Amino acid sequence: MSLKIGILGWPLTKTLSPSIHNMLAEFSSVDLVYEKLPVENLNAEKLDDIHAEYDGYNVTIPHKRKIYDLIKSKDRSNITEFAQGTQAVNTVVLKNSTVHATNTDIEGIKKTFESINYDLRNKKILILGNGGSTQTFNYFCDSSNEVIIASRQKDKDTKLYSEILNLVPEIQVLVNTTPIGMPPFEDELLPVPYELFENLELFFNFGYKTNSKLTEGFSQNVQSIDGITMLIGQAISSFNFWTGQEIKFDHVYHEILERLKNED
Repeated sequence: MSLKIGILGWPLTKTLSPSIHNMLAEFSSVDLVYEKLPVENLNAEKLDDIHAEYDGYNVTIPHKRKIYDLIKSKDRSNITEFAQGTQAVNTVVLKNSTVHATNTDIEGIKKTFESINYDLRNKKILILGNGGSTQTFNYFCDSSNEVIIASRQKDKDTKLYSEILNLVPEIQVLVNTTPIGMPPFEDELLPVPYELFENLELFFNFGYKTNSKLTEGFSQNVQSIDGITMLIGQAISSFNFWTGQEIKFDHVYHEILERLKNED
C-alpha cells in the first residue's frame, strides 16, 4: 500500500504529526508520504486541488470547522457521526471518488483522560476558544457537566473573556483550545487572570511542548496536562482510518512518546 497524506492548517510552524505518522507507517510496513499543507485561507478551489493530489489528510487549526462545511456541500461525501456531532473534521480520506470525513480528536481526548485517570463527570468546565477543537471537547462532555465557552469573539454559545470573570472561581477544569502557547504565540499568557481560578483542579492545554510560563501562574495543586497524548491518540485513529490497519493505542503509545522526546 502506498499513500500520499498531508496535514492541512496554518501556520503549521510546529507540528509533530509527520513524525508520528512516519512511525506508524514504519510499525505497520505501510509506504506513506506525509507532508505539510500550509493554507491560510481555505476555499473550495484549494480543497479540490488537495483532493486531486492526496489520498487523505489531517486538518488542524484553524480549518476544522471550515473543512466540515466545505465537505458537507459536496455531492459525494460520507461524514461520520463524530464529525456531524462536533461539526468539525480532522481526518479525511478519498476513496472511490467519495470524500470520507471524521473527527478522531474524540478518541484522542478519551485516551488523555484515561491516561491520567481523571473523572470528568459533574465538573464545571471552561473552554478557551471557539473553533473546531472547542466544539469537539464540548461534544465529549456529558449532561453532568456545566460548560462555559469563552473567546475574543462573542456568538450565541460563546461569551467574551471579560464576561466570564465572575464565573472563573467556580471552574474545576480549564481547557485551552486556542493556539496560545504554540508558535508564533509561545510567549503569550492565557486571557483570563490566573489568580481567579480558586477551585481549579485540571488545566488541559491542547497544544504541546509549550513555554512553561503558560502554567506558572496556577497554584501548585493544579494538575497540568498538554495535548501530546491526544495528538498520538487521534493520529493512531486517523492512520487506521486511512489504511484499514488496526493499530492499538496501548501497543505503540509509549514507544512513540519516547521517540518524540528527541523532536524539536
